[in-house]
Amino acid sequence: MKAPGLGEFMQHLRFLAAVVFFFLIVGVSPALQAQEVSVTAPAEAGINQAIEITVSGPPAKGDILRFADESGKLLKGAYVYVGNLKNNTGTLAAPLEPGKYQVAYVSGGKIVASSPLTVTAVTATLTLPESAKINETIEVQFDGPLNKGDYVQMLQSDETPIRGLYAYVGNAKNGIVKLRVPAEGGDYGVGYFTGKKLIGSSPISVQGVTATVSAPGSVSANETFELSFEGPLNHGDYLQFVNANGTPVRGLYRYAGQAKKNVTTLTAPVEPGSYRIAYFTAKKDIGGTAITVTGTNATLTMMETVPAGAHFPVAWQGPNNSGDLIRVLRPDGANAGSYAYVGNNPESVTLRAPEELGDYRVVYLSGGQVLGETSFSVAGVSAQLDAPAEVEGNQRFNVTWEGPGNHGDILQLVDPGKPGNLAYRYIDKEKGNISAVLAPNLPGDYELRYLTQGGKVLAAVPVTIIPAKQEPGSLEVVAAAKPLLGPDDAIEVVLDASGSMLQRQDGDRRIDIAKRTLTALISDTLPNGTPFVLRVFGHKEADKCRTDLEIPLGALDRAAATARVEGVTAMNLAKTPIADSLARTMSDLGTVTGERIIVLITDGEETCDGDPADVIAKMRASGYDVRVNIVGYAIDDAALQETFALWADLGGGEYFNAGNEADLAAALTKAVNPSFTVTDEAGTVLSEGIAGGAPITFAAGTYTVTAGAREQQVTIEPAKRSTVTIE
Repeated sequence: MKAPGLGEFMQHLRFLAAVVFFFLIVGVSPALQAQEVSVTAPAEAGINQAIEITVSGPPAKGDILRFADESGKLLKGAYVYVGNLKNNTGTLAAPLEPGKYQVAYVSGGKIVASSPLTVTAVTATLTLPESAKINETIEVQFDGPLNKGDYVQMLQSDETPIRGLYAYVGNAKNGIVKLRVPAEGGDYGVGYFTGKKLIGSSPISVQGVTATVSAPGSVSANETFELSFEGPLNHGDYLQFVNANGTPVRGLYRYAGQAKKNVTTLTAPVEPGSYRIAYFTAKKDIGGTAITVTGTNATLTMMETVPAGAHFPVAWQGPNNSGDLIRVLRPDGANAGSYAYVGNNPESVTLRAPEELGDYRVVYLSGGQVLGETSFSVAGVSAQLDAPAEVEGNQRFNVTWEGPGNHGDILQLVDPGKPGNLAYRYIDKEKGNISAVLAPNLPGDYELRYLTQGGKVLAAVPVTIIPAKQEPGSLEVVAAAKPLLGPDDAIEVVLDASGSMLQRQDGDRRIDIAKRTLTALISDTLPNGTPFVLRVFGHKEADKCRTDLEIPLGALDRAAATARVEGVTAMNLAKTPIADSLARTMSDLGTVTGERIIVLITDGEETCDGDPADVIAKMRASGYDVRVNIVGYAIDDAALQETFALWADLGGGEYFNAGNEADLAAALTKAVNPSFTVTDEAGTVLSEGIAGGAPITFAAGTYTVTAGAREQQVTIEPAKRSTVTIE
């Protein structure tokens, strides 16, 4: 065998050197890295204590800090990425078991630096009552480590934690937390936990408790009645109807904590029978009383035949429970549109007949149950119109009409070839059968129609508009600095606080803007002592059509009224019961003998299936002097604006469209100004309005402006504006 030469030997030597160098590099790299990083941490800490750790050296991607035992075995649980440390410093919660540990710097899955840590046991002490009543909330005083997330919790007798009955010590005040005890009597404990480890406890005995309820032995179906009770008054306690089987009757309950001096009200079920009123704490029945719910009836009296679309009275006798109403139904039981709450109308309500001919029912409803009914028939109606064949453009012309004259019926001027309403005027038969209509400025052939509230055309005649011989003038009616109401007049504001009023405009919620402007109206515009009412809807119950009288009729107390307005908060998802709110204003203002000025502030349409136009028509048909003004706030829908304008016109008032806070303030100021009428020399009412509104166009001539008991004559000249001031 040939011996290797010098060249081959040197080649092997270089190969071996490379291998040795490789293994030296691989083998010593952790040691080298260990020399580049360090860990600084406390030498001792209590279990679960947050310790501060500082590292030095450049971290590699994925380097972490965590705990290891003495042998270097990494523990599961708490860790932190070195790259996430701020100024190379972070915190970790110490292990939950006492012993010797390491705070380890781990890189590439290996510990490259560490600091020893001794974890010591900790304890906590608790001071609490020796006993408590079921579901009672007790005070627990504690002395413990106060680590992040520490809590006290109710324990079974075997120290098993009771789910849901705990309180975080971090929320304590002066070292005391409040804790609710179980709803079952027995022996329990209260434990202090850190990192879910029990480090101290104290026993407590929970005792049973009873309640008593005093109520009438018998009530009518759906009746709201008063009861009294004695009970523990724990948080969430309530009284509720339960049926003969012990099953709670859904919805018929009242929280005990809302009672005044242990006296509250409940509404009875609509189904007659035997029930109990039970007192519940933690959903546990701890006492009650038996009660019998009896059936009840109602009687209705009205005419047998009613003209189509006419408003008609219905005399009633019934239980008058909260929410009871009288409604028109078709023979098959379907709603026919018109209804009225009996609570707003003692002894008699006013309904509107359908416009479709036929037989109908009127029913008294309490809790959805029919307690009484009567039947009637709807008879046909007709109308006739007498109007000039030719009218100058932009001039008012008188129309003589014959017809039902129902509130809500209108005279409407249209172009037969084009859809849409060019001019209209609500019919008011109390003011005679002659009405003035403003002709459009555009010459052409038109049609004048008698239109029912439901949109049925009863009569139509042609009218030709010819160019005006001279340009009309205008009249502006302005108010004095502050509105001056008569001693028998009153103002009622109806404020929308439904969910839509939570939307923001220019950084503020709509409801807050509305409250500011309403407060300014109360403080700066309305004279102190003005008869005043405030009704609000949408501010107390979500998904409900609730409306509440917040300030009953009385002399305006600015300070008290401002405080009540300030307390209003809009409720998300609450609905918009415009019709019902307007209907209730009639009882709100029941004792007012003069003008009733109603100002509705809303940002949306009716959402409770009511018919505001019908309600307004009934208000005007009641014989009282009622004016309904509507302020639409932040409404961009042109169709809704037109609807509000029609409602306001039907109510003898005006519609004000307010796009921002300044507009809203101006609208409210105008809405409470005095109203006026303008008549011609023959005494025909040509126009009605509110002082401060837009100028009104009139042909040249002499007119009379009437506001209250005061009359002023004014001469209108062509192409000129005349002004009248109402004091």
